[in-house]
Amino acid sequence: MPKNRKRKVHLNFYVNPDEEFIIREKAASCHKNLSDYLRMISIKGEIYEVNFHELDEFSKQLSQLRFEFNRIGNNINQVAKKVNLIDEVDQEDVEVLQDEMSDIQKNYRILSRKVLKEVQTLIRELEE
Repeated sequence: MPKNRKRKVHLNFYVNPDEEFIIREKAASCHKNLSDYLRMISIKGEIYEVNFHELDEFSKQLSQLRFEFNRIGNNINQVAKKVNLIDEVDQEDVEVLQDEMSDIQKNYRILSRKVLKEVQTLIRELEE
């Protein structure tokens, strides 16, 4: 046995081939190796599997919002340069910025509600 092991006690038990298959499948579905899976299920009595696929989608949407914020920041900088050069702003430039900001705020509110709802659903599932 290697000396640097954190856990030094080896446990052994017997199962039939069907049970082995089920145990290995459950460990894989939890993204755990067999040893970690058996240890967690034995000590804690349960393992929660959380699907983060929806949260990955939210992350992509947040990245898109970040891109849009950066785009608006660039537009604001362009308008500021124009104002500094000629001391006036076109109404069209202001309206474009206002429209873009309104779209981003709307998308942010929608995404925030989705994330909050998904997190609340996950918490309820974990509590059951």
